[in-house]
Amino acid sequence: MPISDAVRQTVRIRAKYLCEYCHSSERLSANRFTVDHVTPKSLDGSDEIDNLALACRRCNERRYNFVAGIDPETKEVVPIFNPRSQKWEEHFV
Repeated sequence: MPISDAVRQTVRIRAKYLCEYCHSSERLSANRFTVDHVTPKSLDGSDEIDNLALACRRCNERRYNFVAGIDPETKEVVPIFNPRSQKWEEHFV
């Protein structure tokens, strides 16, 4: 089922119109941001509001349906950033 305009707007307001992955501003972007599933629907993620994040086109396309990646230093499989359970500042500052 498609995400309603009301839910989409709720996600945008909660994110303060910033991509929840890279923090770029939707207001300064030429494109409207998309609503991304933190846990992808292809991996049984839901349309519940807690599983939705505002994402710029670049982050959404790069993220695809991945939930983990390879740490370049340790070569271990690690979960990718989750804006619902991790603080952006802890990872990117």
